[in-house]
Amino acid sequence: MNLVGLPGTPDVALTRARIAVFVDGCFWHACDEHGSVPKNNRAWWEEKFQRTRERDARKDAALRELGWEVIHMWEHENHVDVADHIEGRWRERSAQL
Repeated sequence: MNLVGLPGTPDVALTRARIAVFVDGCFWHACDEHGSVPKNNRAWWEEKFQRTRERDARKDAALRELGWEVIHMWEHENHVDVADHIEGRWRERSAQL
């Protein structure tokens, strides 16, 4: 399977279980907790962030249509907790194969 051809090019792809993981940056994906909108060209940045959210939604839908589970994590999240969650989903999906 050509992972580069997957919608959105996941940061991590667990191919057997078809799990796509994306690590979202707080700035670029407009995190509610840490994201901020620059003061210069504010309207442009708000539109940019909206387009990013819309692109992510389209990409997620396309992956789900292909049978993939999509997991997003924020760059500020506890990596151990996220890894545990991903491992649990991997075990569940792998058991169904």
